[in-house]
Amino acid sequence: AAGMLFFGLLLSARGGRRDLAPDLLRAAPLGFLGIFANQILFLTGLKRTSVAHSAILIAMLPVFVLLLSALERFEPVSLPKVAGILIAFAGVSVIALERGIDFEGSYTRGDLLTLAGVLAFAAYTVFGKPALRDLGPLRLTGLAFLTGGAGILLVALPAAVRQDWTSVSTTALWCLAAVVVLATIVAYILYYFALSRIDPSKVGAMMYLQPVTAAAIAYFIAGDSFSAPFLLGSGLVLAGVVLTERG
Repeated sequence: AAGMLFFGLLLSARGGRRDLAPDLLRAAPLGFLGIFANQILFLTGLKRTSVAHSAILIAMLPVFVLLLSALERFEPVSLPKVAGILIAFAGVSVIALERGIDFEGSYTRGDLLTLAGVLAFAAYTVFGKPALRDLGPLRLTGLAFLTGGAGILLVALPAAVRQDWTSVSTTALWCLAAVVVLATIVAYILYYFALSRIDPSKVGAMMYLQPVTAAAIAYFIAGDSFSAPFLLGSGLVLAGVVLTERG
């Protein structure tokens, strides 16, 4: 709801009513894939699988982006790109497997939902590339939020109404605001901004930096420690990302 309100006001202030209908039709599939399907499938899948499973499946995103981008002939497949993505994927796997992985059949449904969410975001990435040339990152992200966000609002509104917001602490509300503003609105804008300038596979490879960045923040803020597997995995992630970007 906050994302829809923000982008609605932003598009209106920037003359967003001009050619709104055709632009909305073009952005609607991207909103469904990257906003609605990705978020709903990921959150639903996470409740039905383990964190380690989820981390490894999400790490498949750059692989799917590269394959889909190559199939659509949006970018060439080079050896450095393939090698870099595989090395970074190995690094994420090392980090995720540090806490162990469970092959229980009960996780299958959650794994499939998470994988479907990853595929949806890969399509959002690749098919957003040509639309960015005409609409630009800010307008395309805004229109995608208006369409995909409307779907999420319909699904989440009943739970939001039932929630006792008076029982939520001030700290939790500030954290929620940070998630909405930084991890959602700003992150989506920057993602398409980067995609408008470099190959889809290179943007996707940057996602490998998420667990490394999260651990670094936890180290400085929460006092978490770095284990040997994490340091090894982080080194592989950084090496893989650098190799992919140079490819």
